[in-house]
Amino acid sequence: MYVPHERRSLLISLLEQRGYLRTAAVAHELGVTEETVRNDFIALQRQNLLLRVHGGARYLPPTGDRNDAVRMESQFIRLILAHVPENACIYADDSPLLRHAFVQLGERFCSLLTPSLHMVDAQRAPALAQRIILPGGVLDKETQLIRADGGALDFLRVHRPDLALLCPTAAVSPQSIAYRHALQAEWAHAACQTARQIALILRPDAMNNTDTHNISCNPHLLIATSDVPAHFLTMPHELVPIITIQDIRDAQQM
Repeated sequence: MYVPHERRSLLISLLEQRGYLRTAAVAHELGVTEETVRNDFIALQRQNLLLRVHGGARYLPPTGDRNDAVRMESQFIRLILAHVPENACIYADDSPLLRHAFVQLGERFCSLLTPSLHMVDAQRAPALAQRIILPGGVLDKETQLIRADGGALDFLRVHRPDLALLCPTAAVSPQSIAYRHALQAEWAHAACQTARQIALILRPDAMNNTDTHNISCNPHLLIATSDVPAHFLTMPHELVPIITIQDIRDAQQM
């Protein structure tokens, strides 16, 4: 019996080989229910890995190194958006990935807490429905983050985010993450202390970096590639894996 991310990797492998899968047939082949397969197809479509069609799914193939990187970013963004509730108050780290994710929220309303002018610039399109809440304070020119009057913790205590989206530049484990700049770490630490839920987004390069501004974190949700080190999987959080090209190759060897 496959665990969900193994089963989904296998579905992608089968789609790569066959081009199209019928829900009923592949459910019988894998020994699971049609509802399970439909749910897998929905999850994989959110990651831009397949196209659901009547009665089944069609494969969307990668087309080269650059497109594979774009494809992985698309998966991250789709999984982030799947966990952003309507009308939520959200703190988001300043990162290109999260800027792109918020642009794709489109007409879904939320309140965005951010100290980042980069994030504000990305949300200027008039069609976007987000309400942006900035702290008062002094702009740090190096990071383009605001040093809040009274500190980051006081600002976030007032607004109390429903969800903190953290995208650190380095991670030893989900409980020990790091940032390049002290001000980035200060804001993330305040978010960990005030948010009702914490979603930690770990890009593959975050596990190779050694930035020194460390904070402690106890995430409720981990969005990462499925090949994270084993000790990442022992933490008390839900793992939502990104399906990598290596996952597909591994599934072909099963």
